[in-house]
Amino acid sequence: MGQSTAEILKLSNEAPLTGISQLNFRRLIENTADGILVVDLSGTVLYANPAAARIFGHTPDDLIRVPLGLPVVSGETADITVHRPRRPPADVEMRTVEVSWDAKPALLASLRDVSAQRAQEERRRQSQKLEAIGRLAAGIVHDINNLIAVFESGLRLLQKQLADDPTNPNTAILMEELLRRAQNGGALAQQLLAFSRRQSLAPETVDLNARIQSLTMLLERTLGSGITIRRDLDSELGPVLVDANQLDVAILNLAVNAKDAMAGKGTFSIKTSNAPEDIEDVRSLAASFVRVTVHDTGCGMSKEILAQVFEPFFTTKGEGTGLGLSQVYGFVKQSGGHIRIESAVGEGTSVHLFLPRRQE
Repeated sequence: MGQSTAEILKLSNEAPLTGISQLNFRRLIENTADGILVVDLSGTVLYANPAAARIFGHTPDDLIRVPLGLPVVSGETADITVHRPRRPPADVEMRTVEVSWDAKPALLASLRDVSAQRAQEERRRQSQKLEAIGRLAAGIVHDINNLIAVFESGLRLLQKQLADDPTNPNTAILMEELLRRAQNGGALAQQLLAFSRRQSLAPETVDLNARIQSLTMLLERTLGSGITIRRDLDSELGPVLVDANQLDVAILNLAVNAKDAMAGKGTFSIKTSNAPEDIEDVRSLAASFVRVTVHDTGCGMSKEILAQVFEPFFTTKGEGTGLGLSQVYGFVKQSGGHIRIESAVGEGTSVHLFLPRRQE
C-alpha cells in the first residue's frame, strides 16, 4: 500500500517537490487510490497518476500537456463533474495545494471519484421514500376502499332520486358531496405521487406553516383516529430554504415513529417558532434558522436508545428498515440545518428541526 493522499499532500505542501526526485515522488503516488494531477499555472497537465487517468477516461500519457484549466483556489475542496469519452460522467471531489514542479510554481490536485457513493446515497433516499409509502399503503388502501363504497352508495341513491323526482333539491346536494369526495381522493393520489417521485435534493423557498397545513389530511390517515393532532404555528414565521418533497417525507417519518411510540393513542403536536434561541448548540446562529418541533406523548426512549436513533438501519421495532430518523437527520444536515431530539422513558419524545431561513 502506498502513502495516503493526505500524507502526500502534506509532504508536497511542506517541501518543494524538487527536494525529492520526481521518480521517488511518482513511486509514492502511482498506487494511491486517489487521482493525482499536477498542472502549471496555465492549467496544463504536467503529471497524472493512473488513478487520475482512469477518472478522466484516458491513459496517463494522453493527459500530459492537455490544457484542463485551473482548478479551484488552492487549499479548498470542491465537487466537480468530469465528462469522459464513452463513459458516464464522474462525480469527483477535488482538493488542491501549491507545489513546485521542475523548480516552477504548480498546483497539485487530489481527485476522488465519489460516483458510486453518490449513487448509493440516491438509492438510499429512494429506499427511505418507498419505506414511508409502504407504511402508508394499508391505510391509504382502506381509505380508497371507503371512498369507493361512498361513491357506490351515493350513485345508487342518486339514481333512485332521479327516478323518483328529478327536481328533488337533495339531488344537487348529493352531487356536491360526491364531487368533494372525489377531490379528497385526488389529493391523496397527489400526495403519494409526490412521495414516490424520483428527484434529488432541490432547495426552494417554502412557507413552512402552509406546508404543514397541507399535510394535515395525510397525517390524519397516517396516525389514525386514536391520535389527536395539534398545531401551534407561529404566524410571524419566515420562509425556509429546503427541498419541499424531502421535508414532507421527514415530517411523515416523524409521524410514523410517533404513532408507533404511542401505540395508536395519544397526541401528536407540531409547533413552529421564528426564534429558536433556547437551544444552546445553535444559539449563536439563531437568527439564521426557524424551528419545527414535533412532539408525541408516547413511551419515550432511554439514553442508550437515544444515542443511536439517527444511525441508519437502527430500529427498536420488529419490522422496517430503521431508515426513518436517519432520513430526517440526513435531510436536515444536507439542508444546512441542525437537529436535536429530547426523550425520556414514559415522558414522550420531542424532535427539534432547525431549518435554514430564506435570506432576503
